[in-house]
Amino acid sequence: MVPRIPGTLRGLSTSAKVHLQHVLYFGDVLGYNSVQRLAKLPRAWIDAVGASADIDHGVAFTHAVGSSTHSMLSYTLLDTPLTRARRREATLEPTTNAAAEQVGQEEGEVIGEEPRRRIAQSKVFALGRNTHAQLGLGFASQEATRGMVTGDITGKGGITHVAAGTGFSFVVTADEGESKVYGFGNDTLGQLGSSSTIEEARWDAYDISTRLDGSSAPQLRLLPLPKRIPLDEGWTVRSIATGIDHTLLLVERNVAGHLVQEVLSTGLNTDGQLGVTPVERGDAVPIQPLISRTFTRVPLSIPEEEMVEVACGADTSYVLLRSGDLYAWGNSEYAQTLAGTHDRITTPTHVPNPLITAYTSANLPFDTSTPPRIKKIVAGGSFAVLLDSNHRLWTVGYGVGNATAAEKLVLVEALPQGSVENVWAGLEYVVATTREDGNVKVWIWGVLPRSIATVPVTTPMQVPFTVPKSPRQQYLDENPSLKNDCSQEQRDGEKVKITAAACTRDHVILVLDDGKGRNVWAECVQPPRDKGTDLV
Repeated sequence: MVPRIPGTLRGLSTSAKVHLQHVLYFGDVLGYNSVQRLAKLPRAWIDAVGASADIDHGVAFTHAVGSSTHSMLSYTLLDTPLTRARRREATLEPTTNAAAEQVGQEEGEVIGEEPRRRIAQSKVFALGRNTHAQLGLGFASQEATRGMVTGDITGKGGITHVAAGTGFSFVVTADEGESKVYGFGNDTLGQLGSSSTIEEARWDAYDISTRLDGSSAPQLRLLPLPKRIPLDEGWTVRSIATGIDHTLLLVERNVAGHLVQEVLSTGLNTDGQLGVTPVERGDAVPIQPLISRTFTRVPLSIPEEEMVEVACGADTSYVLLRSGDLYAWGNSEYAQTLAGTHDRITTPTHVPNPLITAYTSANLPFDTSTPPRIKKIVAGGSFAVLLDSNHRLWTVGYGVGNATAAEKLVLVEALPQGSVENVWAGLEYVVATTREDGNVKVWIWGVLPRSIATVPVTTPMQVPFTVPKSPRQQYLDENPSLKNDCSQEQRDGEKVKITAAACTRDHVILVLDDGKGRNVWAECVQPPRDKGTDLV
């Protein structure tokens, strides 16, 4: 569900406790560098792509995702403008889609007094490399750039998921009890699953190239604008994950009061990462199928067990169960599946909760009646990272501190134990947050973005940051005589947390919440118009 703004917080002048979001970056973002600490992402970067009226109206960020090539931030417009005198004007053609204007109130809010002018409820800001049109701007480019994802993306419930793969992207929306999945970027290897037909067999079993009708020349298949991906009706997407060249979807629906779930996969299958290879063909050369261009059901035998999320490494796939067990398949050269060291695992393999053995091996006490379980799993190129229910972090595989391949879980001892709140992974590094004495800290390690470090960082390194002030609070600080007449920001440092992260090979982008919930981006909160300054 898209977050809604509580009525008591819609007008900033009515409350002294305005709870703000802040977007921070670390590394290189299109030539702008902050390599010593996290810095505030400037509003001007989004103004420059035609979204200034959205920010004046008020926005709340809902997702941040990244791949090695690019990152994306989605936001939703507030129900009502922050300042009623400053109504949102529908002048931003690049960020307004025609379908949203036609369906009217179903897609957004009435603008001003003209009921025929309407705006989309949710939008996506994309930045980074665009060599395969993965930014959804309508074109591909050799230069890195930024812009608003354009084209026809509809859904009455707004954006529910955003995913970024290596050269391709997804946006998922909610619409009348089901999900709509949109993909854009590189679909040459079927990673977007945009095809609804099965390709005919070719004499060369290794030939997986795309062809134009009547042509024998291989072609790139690029989708420069979001395209609706065919899925069966009635399913909602619970989780989506992308690897280098493949994608997983966890979908579900309610049938006669029972939850029905399926995992779907599409893309390249060289390491069995799709999980659809029949057992009797697991040793075939080349593997069968070598590729899938449409989402296909992964055969999982999970009796009465709820699936919580899917995750992808480079060529490895995971499903996390409510119990803390896993299913894993795909590349396992470094035992990153927790199912042993294998060139590839072509069939989904059940991995019983590995934390029980890990705690025992590390001599960590736990209650056997309620053992620790996996709370979240993320994966990179050759490793996986598990956050457990006791707020400890574990790694398996090669990289991120493991000098050699680790077949069993290894505790990240350099982090404050029992204090890890969240974790995210890029292809070659990990970002984690901890809380000590009420204060949030950000840590990063692995092969970091090149602008930050040119050698691997083998143990977690703390990244300094401060919670920025909104333009309004900065104005009040610079004009102290006006403070008594205006409400000021009240922060609760003990509740500050990082809610989302995008990890690319160039930078990290974090969304920070100042303590009370996702309400409004701080850059939307402008100085009062009628107060002047201490000098004027």
